[in-house]
Amino acid sequence: MMSNTKSDDRPLFTYTIGGVKIEMPVRPYPSQVSMMDKVIRGCQKQQNCLLESPTGSGKTLALLCSALAWQRAEKARLEKLSEEEFQQSLIEWQQKEQQKNQKEKKQKKPNTPEKKLAETNTSPAKNKGLCLSTVVTISDDSDEEMAIFKQPGKKRKINNSRDLDVSDCKSMSNDESIMTNDSSANNSLMTEDEDEKVEPQKGTNMPKKSKPVIPVIYFCTRTHKQIEQVIKELQRTSFNTAKSCVLASREHTCIQDSNLYYPQISYKSKTELCRDLLDPKARRRNSLKFRRTIDRCIYYDNGGVKISTYGQLAKFGVESVWDIEDIVRLGISKRSCPYYGTRLLLKTAEIVFCPYNYIIDPVIRSTMNLKLKGHVIIVDEAHNIEDQCREAASLQLDQTNMNLAKADCEKVYKSCNNSVSYSRLARYLSDMSKWIDEKSKEIKTYDDYNRGVISWTGTYTIASFDDFGIGWTAFEKFKKDCEIVLADSTEEGESDETKIDTNENGENEENELGKIDEDETIENRSSQDTNDDVAITNATKNLLSSICMVFSLLYDDKYKFDYHVSLEKIMQLKKFEHKERGKKGTLGGWIDSAAEPEDSRPVWNNVVSFLCLNPAAVFSELKSTARTIILTSGTLSPMQSFQSELGTQFPIALEAGHVIKPEQCWVSSVSVGPDGTDLNGQYRNINTYNYQDEMGKVLWDVCSTVPHGVLCFMPSYMLMEKLYNRWQITGLLDRLKRIKVVMCEPRRGDQLEELMTKYYAAVRGDEGGPSGALFLAVYRGKISEGLDFSDNNARAVVAVGIPFPNYKDAAVTHKKDYNDKHHKNKGLLPGWEWYQIQAYRALNQALGRCIRHRNDWGAILLVDSRYEQPKNLSGLSKWIRGRVERNSSWSTIVAKLKDFVETRQHCDSIAAQT
Repeated sequence: MMSNTKSDDRPLFTYTIGGVKIEMPVRPYPSQVSMMDKVIRGCQKQQNCLLESPTGSGKTLALLCSALAWQRAEKARLEKLSEEEFQQSLIEWQQKEQQKNQKEKKQKKPNTPEKKLAETNTSPAKNKGLCLSTVVTISDDSDEEMAIFKQPGKKRKINNSRDLDVSDCKSMSNDESIMTNDSSANNSLMTEDEDEKVEPQKGTNMPKKSKPVIPVIYFCTRTHKQIEQVIKELQRTSFNTAKSCVLASREHTCIQDSNLYYPQISYKSKTELCRDLLDPKARRRNSLKFRRTIDRCIYYDNGGVKISTYGQLAKFGVESVWDIEDIVRLGISKRSCPYYGTRLLLKTAEIVFCPYNYIIDPVIRSTMNLKLKGHVIIVDEAHNIEDQCREAASLQLDQTNMNLAKADCEKVYKSCNNSVSYSRLARYLSDMSKWIDEKSKEIKTYDDYNRGVISWTGTYTIASFDDFGIGWTAFEKFKKDCEIVLADSTEEGESDETKIDTNENGENEENELGKIDEDETIENRSSQDTNDDVAITNATKNLLSSICMVFSLLYDDKYKFDYHVSLEKIMQLKKFEHKERGKKGTLGGWIDSAAEPEDSRPVWNNVVSFLCLNPAAVFSELKSTARTIILTSGTLSPMQSFQSELGTQFPIALEAGHVIKPEQCWVSSVSVGPDGTDLNGQYRNINTYNYQDEMGKVLWDVCSTVPHGVLCFMPSYMLMEKLYNRWQITGLLDRLKRIKVVMCEPRRGDQLEELMTKYYAAVRGDEGGPSGALFLAVYRGKISEGLDFSDNNARAVVAVGIPFPNYKDAAVTHKKDYNDKHHKNKGLLPGWEWYQIQAYRALNQALGRCIRHRNDWGAILLVDSRYEQPKNLSGLSKWIRGRVERNSSWSTIVAKLKDFVETRQHCDSIAAQT
């Protein structure tokens, strides 16, 4: 059912799905309607969803509008249910009070003062009046976020004829419940709120009104750049008044100057800077170090006052739906911390945006104190969530870093009074280091890079730990000690750190530092005071947290078979400073140029990897906690692995078609090039000069035919560099550069932004010269996802080969073996099928760069003769799978490509004129 209404100047297209009214700012596509139906059904039935919808089909808009519409309806339903339950309990209480008073009345002697007093207090007229209009004192709940601050109670009347009958005090409400498909009322979500209590009269047991817990929408995607795009979509909807919150690290939200101490001294991390400014011990320590008083962060002190509620945001001109730039700009103008202000806003937010590792990684989730029970999680760009879960449950333990952490704990142990926990932590890390040393002796063979590896199963590792005294019993003590040590560093909000900064007399530690005796300067304070301020570093805290999380899974009987542990011993060159002058290698205090400088030497380093092969080890906690989990992406295909790999049922699934017309995208497989050379992309073939030269000719023809931007994806940096170097030698690269600006995806991500600016400029023709640009990129790289290549930025995508993961990678090998071993008892896909799915998921993600919106157009060339076999097309996304043409000759492909481009350009010119 749809109606077209107007709100302000924007038309609203209203759909009712499952009894939920959904408002859209544009007329939805059929694929969007299908997706909204699945989201509503999943939220109502508390079922998980797996939804694939191609990029450009309005996936984000459909997710936001349907989820928030359901939340709005659910809020109304729960509030009404809460009110009805309160009214019913109030009636029952009144009836019990009546019976109690009548019983007491009968027990009293007639015509006594006591009886008259009882009659006065319990007369029927008074009781009826209570039913009609009972004054109950409750706190103001008109603004939820004010629950953060205690407010004086307001009086509200529970009135009369709509809710209570005069004669028998029964509920007479005629309002019907909101229509939903949710048969379960989920009364467990009804919890008592401390700030929303009915204040009973003294000596009574008047029922208390509970405040319903409304499910929060957690919308997760890969990067903050993508979050910014999602927020822009939300701002154009009728749900733009929803209370939103963006979670980000201090690196994105901290407004403190990194060069706070001195212009020449800056912190590597704003997280470290923030913690040092809030910790009184660290401030005292740095005051001694820099010989001047270090004050507490002025922005944090204002954080709980300036930016803490949505009412304050509105007062300062910031909308409820805001982005990181908005909150940072406000923080700067009001001199208030955006990071901690965001943490306060989180308490009453209706929709929360964050990178999905905040939700997936147990360590980050615990640090952010995210409580997901009963809430809805939407994970966009979820095509690589399996890899993210495995990575979150894995640990790479460098022995050097572990020894530094051990020394860190020993330093605190020797300096602090309450040091038992630090002592035991240092001992456990020391025993772990001894285990590594002993196990490294078992490595007998080394490769050409002086690297040796030995590995075991998780169960063998546990048994080995027991032999070295670091088994389950020792780990349990280690875990408890970690909880004690990390308690002061948990980021549960401002209250913890405020508590740290207050002494027993309620005075701020900062004031104590300012009250130093005039005769005692900062420089001459006793070393004992300095020792008292010693604390473990943030790196040590992170290492301890990671060990606790991963070892907890390793010792879990449910997951101990899912781990593979390897020890890698590798020789590295470590640099050292010169020894004291006058010793060996020096002449009279001067360095002897003839002697070999002793500033470096080769050392052996050990790295232990605890590799989790089962993503369900992390995902299962989310599954058991959240109300509904919705995984969505433009490229979830092939979809069959998600359910088995994540150990989670997804009863609701969707593979939506694209919104474009068939003539807007032309797809062809390419088996041979201009010279008839087979373009099979297997390893043995790509190393031949015939293949490399043929690929160059294919790209030259494509760039000559297709205007503006062309993307070419390759399976690896190695192949990209090999082809580029070959084309330089043959002169083909110079020919390509005459018609397109040629660029290569950099290995380092920090170089990409500048290169993308040049690419977009070349496509627009800002700098003159060649018409357009050719971007050589790799599957699974930065170019393959998250960047905008709409319209002229990508009029053709050339997909070279099939991007199978590196089979020599130890993680890939172990995962294939693990799936082969457990595919029957755990319902996993066999190793080879899992391996293929990883390839096609990366391929589909790259192909999604071609079509970015409804009016976009482009060509896709699948360059590999293996696509001639139908089985190798089955892994493609649904919208591409049915479009693939098989053309026997390269000349036919070029002719069809040319005709397609000319037709689309003609259609664009007609559209521009109209």
